[in-house]
Amino acid sequence: MLMIGSVVLVGLLAMAPNWAIVDIPYPESSGGSAAHATRPESQVVEALQEYARGRSAVLRKDDIAELRVEGSHATARIMLGARAELVHLERVQHEWRVVRTE
Repeated sequence: MLMIGSVVLVGLLAMAPNWAIVDIPYPESSGGSAAHATRPESQVVEALQEYARGRSAVLRKDDIAELRVEGSHATARIMLGARAELVHLERVQHEWRVVRTE
């Protein structure tokens, strides 16, 4: 019985260098998207652009001022046409979401 176990163990060890290491979970990774690997400021800008698209407006980086990221909260002053808005965002499960506007 010991002989069979030894043969199986040696066989597994012989095949080990050919095994590919895949699907290693990383804390900052969710699906391998490049957006999750970027800086928080870039993620907030993308969330603001998505917010503007929902309001049928185009938001350029020049339209964003006073961007502040503090942990899981962020604020930014944006210009949508002739109107300025102060937008408050919060990070929820690796994603920035607009929670309030002034």
